Amino acid sequence: MEKSKIVFQGSVDFDVHCTFDLEISTPQVRTHLNFYGRINEFAEFGQQLTAFPKRVSHTVSFEIGSADKNVTIPYLLIKAYCTDAQGHTALRIVIDNREQGATHYCFDFSIASEAASINKLGALLATWNVSNTPELVWRAETR
Repeated sequence: MEKSKIVFQGSVDFDVHCTFDLEISTPQVRTHLNFYGRINEFAEFGQQLTAFPKRVSHTVSFEIGSADKNVTIPYLLIKAYCTDAQGHTALRIVIDNREQGATHYCFDFSIASEAASINKLGALLATWNVSNTPELVWRAETR
């Protein structure tokens, strides 16, 4: 069975900005999103993920754009959360490309993963140097 994964790709523009392309896939869903951001866009989110979860109610989020449907720029949410009182964890993914007509797509799904695997994603993102490593691949680990 194919594991869920996130492929992060970055292309540096003008030394401090990047064009990012995220491809997110599960056995049931495959989607991607392009957006423009800072070269260290994921560093703080990565640092927060390395300490996740601190308690069952703890969440960590990365958000680009706005959940407001009237905003026309693409929307991305990656939210780490606990799925139950035993501390099982997952990433919630929300992507809306905000395009019009037949090219529009919007996805809202979760990727179950062990907390240690989410911590590894955090370590990758916290230290990601897009200039030296334009692509990161993370695969969810589950029992």
